[in-house]
Amino acid sequence: MPAPAALLVLALGAGVAGAQVPGTLQQFGAPVYPAYEGWYENADGSITLLAGYFNANTEEVVDVPVGANNMIEPGPADQGQPTRFAPGRAWGVFTIRIPGDDPDRRVVWHLTANGETVSIPMHLDPQWIIEPLVDAANGNKPPVVRFAPDGEGFTGPPIGIAREFAAAVEVPLELSVWTSDEKPTDNLEAASRRPRPALILRWHLLRGPGDVEFSTPVQEFADSPDQNPTTTATFSAPGEYVLRAEALDETGVGGSGFQCCWTSALVAVRVSE
Repeated sequence: MPAPAALLVLALGAGVAGAQVPGTLQQFGAPVYPAYEGWYENADGSITLLAGYFNANTEEVVDVPVGANNMIEPGPADQGQPTRFAPGRAWGVFTIRIPGDDPDRRVVWHLTANGETVSIPMHLDPQWIIEPLVDAANGNKPPVVRFAPDGEGFTGPPIGIAREFAAAVEVPLELSVWTSDEKPTDNLEAASRRPRPALILRWHLLRGPGDVEFSTPVQEFADSPDQNPTTTATFSAPGEYVLRAEALDETGVGGSGFQCCWTSALVAVRVSE
């Protein structure tokens, strides 16, 4: 286990309204902070832990392969965490499912970037319970994302790989998404006092040996969340990639800090020469 040089808890879950972040940002050379965002219970009694990160650089994209500098314990070092860290805050990037029979269980993510190691404990403190699948206050639910018109619907935090694709280096791969969203009776836009689009779809690189260029990485739709946004992804090198499609409703990024209501779904792409 690496000896952490710092311990920073970035938490935006139930009952938590703020986050500890560095006081000063810089363009290059700053660390990346893992962010524990809370936990919720599944229907079978298991527990899902939700995590993201904060890259304190404003310009530097940081790559940290799974291994001594990017590991989770106990269990295998690789538990689906990202290896590509874009600048800024990324919410709901990956999940870890654990048994629900031990309330004292802790999972720790160790991440070393630009020479600084940060370790984040993920625990089952009741104050960190989140409601990512429905907002108890107004009944709002996350958008539903599909990768075929009649395909399986994915909603809420990312669970497993939603779709697999094959592509070739420097040949654009078309990525189509079908979205839908049921709005609650309460006016979310009025409640937030800040008008937002009905739907925002964003694409991110989670893992991969090279770079990915999205033709349209962000798409906004003002009138309806029922859309069929399409983009292309072009890969710079062969290998295995994981992309993250993120659908946001009017509550905005990270559900404005309350973890509902947004959806992230992961797609795997095998890229050949």
